[in-house]
Amino acid sequence: MTSSKENLLFSLPILASRHREKKEELTKILDEGIHWAGLSEKEISLSVYYHLKKLSLLDSIPARINRKLEKHFLSNTGFNILHLENLAQLIKRLKEKRIPVIILKGAALCDTVYPHVGIRAFCDLDILIPQKNIQEVITVLKHLDYSISFTHARHHFTAFRRSNRSLPLEVHWDLVNPASPFQKYAFHLSLDKFWRDAVPLRFRGTEALWLSPEHQLIYLSVHMLKEGYANPKWLLDIYYLLKFSEGRMDWQKLLQECREFQANRPVYYAMSTVERLFHSHEMDGKWLNRNALDELKPQHISAMERSVFGRLLKNRPLKSSIYRFFLYFYSIEKSGDKLKALFSLFKYSFQLAFFKIKENT
Repeated sequence: MTSSKENLLFSLPILASRHREKKEELTKILDEGIHWAGLSEKEISLSVYYHLKKLSLLDSIPARINRKLEKHFLSNTGFNILHLENLAQLIKRLKEKRIPVIILKGAALCDTVYPHVGIRAFCDLDILIPQKNIQEVITVLKHLDYSISFTHARHHFTAFRRSNRSLPLEVHWDLVNPASPFQKYAFHLSLDKFWRDAVPLRFRGTEALWLSPEHQLIYLSVHMLKEGYANPKWLLDIYYLLKFSEGRMDWQKLLQECREFQANRPVYYAMSTVERLFHSHEMDGKWLNRNALDELKPQHISAMERSVFGRLLKNRPLKSSIYRFFLYFYSIEKSGDKLKALFSLFKYSFQLAFFKIKENT
């Protein structure tokens, strides 16, 4: 699939709501042929199916692919509802213990910013708790038949339900891994501010919290960079968050927090990539503040950064760890911190290797 075709499919959420001429352009591309077998294996296909159906264009794709996409979408819808209900039951139990919970990432966005619960795919669920409540949360989870798995990371553990098939639950008490030298020096997210500004969320019959729009955008952008932009669904998260937050986002606060948290680069990477992929410059892009985007833009963008952007805009994954290394490196603002991160990297790599050896013995 060429980058222009895939980018147009990426912008389906906008095309579905306006611009008849773009719909006609999309129809022409669909008629010319797309590598549907490859697309149908990707999580982005859930969004493609939903919006092609909304545009009444499902007849433009092969019948076999249509059935496959429909089956995948319906299956994912049921899957999401089941696991979000399970999460809601857990949150109720934690609420009984007076333990506050912030729902993170896809689990928070799926029922709020997305137009349909079936569009977002999950590989796990994420929540944030106060560090002081870790042992209480573990006790509740064990009573609910979860097993607990700790890793080398010092900011979360993973829980697995033993009695039935369920998604892994990642329980965080920090939003970055202080054991990682690059995360430690690249991002200075304030947990106190994230908790203070968290917003009440009515979540499937219970009460929880989710991040404020500004902190949501910062956290999602930092997470995408941490993961090397490995999955296009995170770009959809950013797009739907920005659309949902139109009129709610405090852009001046966002800029101030980005400076304080040293998150200018990851937020710029995320917003500028979404702007290009979703054709915001061609359409009614009020959901994206270009003045804020200009302020976030680094004064100097290296050749490596331009290469990364080029790959993202062509929907090519950043499989090489070299790309992620440089993304982290350029996100560290102070020269002294860059040196500290490089020296710490050797120690961290040794600890990680030792942990894996110990885990396998």
